[in-house]
Amino acid sequence: MTDSSVGSSHSGDPTGTEAVVSSTPASSDRGRFGDAIRDPGLRRFTSGTLAWGTAHQMVTASQGFVLLELTDDRIWLAWLGAAVGVPNIIAAVIGGVLSDRLQRRTLLILGSGIVALPMLAIAVLYATDRLEPWHILVAGSAQGVSLALDWISRLSLLPVMVPRRIMVSALSIDQASFNAARVFGPLIAAAILASAGTSASYGVITGLFALAIIIYFSFKRQPETSVERRVKIGFSSAFKEIKEAGSALRADSVLSLNVGFTAMNAMMLGGFVFMIAAFVKQEFDSGELGLGLIFATTGTGAFLGALAVAKRGGTESAGKGLLISNLLFAGSAGLYAIAGNTALAAIVGFFLGLFNAYHIALGISAIQTNVPDHIRGRVTGAYELAWASFPLGGLIVGGLAELVGLRAATAMAAGAVALFTLAVFVFSSRMRGLNLRPRDGE
Repeated sequence: MTDSSVGSSHSGDPTGTEAVVSSTPASSDRGRFGDAIRDPGLRRFTSGTLAWGTAHQMVTASQGFVLLELTDDRIWLAWLGAAVGVPNIIAAVIGGVLSDRLQRRTLLILGSGIVALPMLAIAVLYATDRLEPWHILVAGSAQGVSLALDWISRLSLLPVMVPRRIMVSALSIDQASFNAARVFGPLIAAAILASAGTSASYGVITGLFALAIIIYFSFKRQPETSVERRVKIGFSSAFKEIKEAGSALRADSVLSLNVGFTAMNAMMLGGFVFMIAAFVKQEFDSGELGLGLIFATTGTGAFLGALAVAKRGGTESAGKGLLISNLLFAGSAGLYAIAGNTALAAIVGFFLGLFNAYHIALGISAIQTNVPDHIRGRVTGAYELAWASFPLGGLIVGGLAELVGLRAATAMAAGAVALFTLAVFVFSSRMRGLNLRPRDGE
């Protein structure tokens, strides 16, 4: 499956927690899934993901709603997308290099700390009636940095904490945990916003980030490696290291195309998520509970999509599944653009989340099973850089909405995703034939 220039063997264990890879033939899909959910390190890891993910989903659901409450102007949602997206791009480049040099656990702790403090500030500012729209944008910038550092270190750390034969299941279970947060987070945020108000919502957000930090401190420290020792020499070779990761991406079409898919899909998903508040308030004439409903049904679909990949533990038809699920994701986004009310939007949102999460889980697995650990952080940084299209999708779709209307802008973004997917389907036989089933002995 892999290009020789990239390699596919499971690398060393810089965390000190890697289990011994079985030398027996690969077990059944159900066996791999069962082994993954029984792994104590994975359970601790996913509990941190759940706390961190719930906090971030509460932020995403709350920020747009509070911003519209302050301004009643959806152009601020576009600016919020830019405020999150630009710092996310910068942090993704830096974070990829740092993840191959420093303790990945440390980066996880730093990522949650960076975003927790501004959220606490918003709670205090709102309670004292001093909250301004620009405060939300500043907090959004901190969230952009936090997301980049956290996702890069998270996706780089997990593959070396589990045996290769359960890697696809483990990565997908962690994605399912994050997608479960997409259900809980918006519902919790909507309920607190409606009952206790903005300050209470942001107070809970801060507490969840603090809980995630506590869980991260329980992870074992990585022993010093030859990669980590480069920090003592200095950062003069950082550009060379980024170039090394770029060469790996160019040499393997599975890696490069999945990064391209991520950029396109993140743009569409970001446009969808950042504009939910505008749809709810301006198109559906609904309130906080409508906001929570659409977020929650989308998250429920996403949870089931990632869980489906986890239970299969890898598949010989991964390429076709990756492409078909993405076409269905684009089609669901198109249907969302014409939904007439909150109930219909919530139903369509379920399928949008389902197909998108199935695609993402396969894409992440395709990347992580093709990358040697010494460049894992930098390649994951490129993946996170592609995810910077998520907040920028809010800027793009929000800007288009001012020109052609909210529904038309959403439909145009969905069409762009569909065309990109069809092009890959037609021109890339390697993606169509992608196989993620573990081989005997893995």
